[in-house]
Amino acid sequence: MPENQRPSPSPGSGFEDLGLVRRPGLRGWFRKHPGCMNAVVIAIYLLMALWTFPIALVDMEADALWLLAAYALTAMLLCFRRTRPLTVLLGIAALEAVQLLIYPWNGSQMVALWFAAYCVARDRGLVRGLMLSVPLCAVAYTVLLRYGAWERAYGPSWWMEEFYPAFGVDFPQALITLALSGLMFTPVAVGIGAAVRANRRHEQEILEWAQRTHGLAQAAERNRIAREMHDVVAHSLSVMISLADGAKVVGRRDFARAEEVLSELSLTGRTALDDMRRVIGVLTKGEELSESRRPVHESLEELYEGFRQAGLPLRVRTSGPPLPEDAAFGLTVHRIIQESLTNVLRYGRQVTDVEVSVEHTPGTREAEWQQLAEEGYSRKEAEALGLGGPAQVVLSITDDGAVAPAGHHASVGSGMGIRGMQERAGFYSGSVWAGPGKYRGWEVRAVLEPPQRRSEA
Repeated sequence: MPENQRPSPSPGSGFEDLGLVRRPGLRGWFRKHPGCMNAVVIAIYLLMALWTFPIALVDMEADALWLLAAYALTAMLLCFRRTRPLTVLLGIAALEAVQLLIYPWNGSQMVALWFAAYCVARDRGLVRGLMLSVPLCAVAYTVLLRYGAWERAYGPSWWMEEFYPAFGVDFPQALITLALSGLMFTPVAVGIGAAVRANRRHEQEILEWAQRTHGLAQAAERNRIAREMHDVVAHSLSVMISLADGAKVVGRRDFARAEEVLSELSLTGRTALDDMRRVIGVLTKGEELSESRRPVHESLEELYEGFRQAGLPLRVRTSGPPLPEDAAFGLTVHRIIQESLTNVLRYGRQVTDVEVSVEHTPGTREAEWQQLAEEGYSRKEAEALGLGGPAQVVLSITDDGAVAPAGHHASVGSGMGIRGMQERAGFYSGSVWAGPGKYRGWEVRAVLEPPQRRSEA
């Protein structure tokens, strides 16, 4: 596909100058200002062509003025070499032949054709560039076969009398040298154009890759923010609804207790606003992601207490060493437990017992692996036998209530809860299972591989 027909980046994408970033300085400036590059090309051509014009005046007198008309037409065609490369190549090949017919010792000697051949190869590729440019160059040089008629009309050229004899070059050798030089440099110009084409196609691929990556990053960030907002809103609103219902019931019998519940309701609302501000701060203030991901309740104990205040009969069981002091991992555990308990609060009926179990199994240390190896066990065999393996944190949230049928209660969520937990667990090579319990209620079980300290690796 020609370069000028390739799909261009969408306006305002921010990636338009990706190629120029890799080429600072003069080359990048000319890429950004192609009109100036055209002016330089035309200037080079005219310098190469006009330096022999005084000699042509000596040899041909007034007839040499026809060369100026041919030079002007060639310069005009070079202005369109980027937009109409094939047309320009054909026209310039014809004009080069005319110039050689007018004056065989013309100084440009296919320079304009080389510029046109470069553009054809840049837009059409190496093979097409060679197939078109080299034959046209050879055909243009066939007019040198009429050199005898030119010499009969104007006599021997100054070149053949003063210049070439000093180098021991006679008339046939001089013309053959000129023709071979033009034919030799034409493939070189085509090769340069083909190399530029390959380089720009590579830049286009990088540009498209950058745009795709940018789009995926934006989608991932939107999903992350949506997941955080879901966790904040679903949890906080569920707790607030339960507290409001409790306050309405308790207020009829114990006004003081109802006042405490309403205070807890107000605190939960303020906590939700703080959480939302932290998440939205990433978009509006450019805050660090770690700040937006930090839960307001800095400990799981505060999270448990909030659900107890909302009316859940919650029990907590832990085993193993404390969880790793890793903020991201701690947030993952926090959000999975929070989402699971929120679902119990929203959908569970007749709940009399809710249990949260956090089991931390340390991973096998390097010294223990070495000891197992001395006993004849490979790592794979030891893991299969349960003698060793990576560290694991198993979260289990169960209740004994009756699950509300679909549509029994209007949901304020968006159906992202379990999917969000699975996405969070995936960052730690984990998995999440959620489903009805063996006898009653609902169960969520998450298995995570916590990050290990370097000293334990």
